[in-house]
Amino acid sequence: MSAKKAGKTRRGKKGAIELSLGFIITVVFAVVLLSLAIFWIRGFFTGLEPLTVDLRNQAQSEISKVFQTTDKKLAVWPDKQKVSPNTNLIMSAGIRNNDKEGRNLYFVLNMKATSTDTSMDLSQINKWVLVPSDATRADASTTATSDITLRIPSDVPQGNYMFKVYACYGTTASETGDPKDCDINSGNPWGSPVPVTISISA
Repeated sequence: MSAKKAGKTRRGKKGAIELSLGFIITVVFAVVLLSLAIFWIRGFFTGLEPLTVDLRNQAQSEISKVFQTTDKKLAVWPDKQKVSPNTNLIMSAGIRNNDKEGRNLYFVLNMKATSTDTSMDLSQINKWVLVPSDATRADASTTATSDITLRIPSDVPQGNYMFKVYACYGTTASETGDPKDCDINSGNPWGSPVPVTISISA
């Protein structure tokens, strides 16, 4: 092979190696950028997920204290709570079945906004409330608890939101009626409505 051809061959191999290295570096750089982008996007959407504040374990103890020290038929804990926007707040309500006739009873709950010091309409605030659609059974001379969840939006105005929690009863699950219809004007209220104040701040 002539010196001229050998020189061209060496230059061709060198160019091919340089091209391969450049391609590998480009691919590695692209993979790194893609990984960083995925990490950032995942973190961004995770930050948008609501914070869940689950107070049910504490509520069991606090509600038991209420029933031990008072003659209340309905108790809610907490009845005052500070939370941030974009929060799912899980509370509990307790029912004492001290029916005079000694019957086993079923109960449904409802929670309605009564006032606020913000500009929000009460009908919009009521959309935060999630109560069980099924009735809760409480045998004679026993107590039972049920959950109440508030799904507080991320864009909610800061301020105080006042609610009342209601319980309605029946001798069968169907007799309790629809939870959303349970309030002070129902024909089957149980106990006195419990006021609850939720303060929202960043």
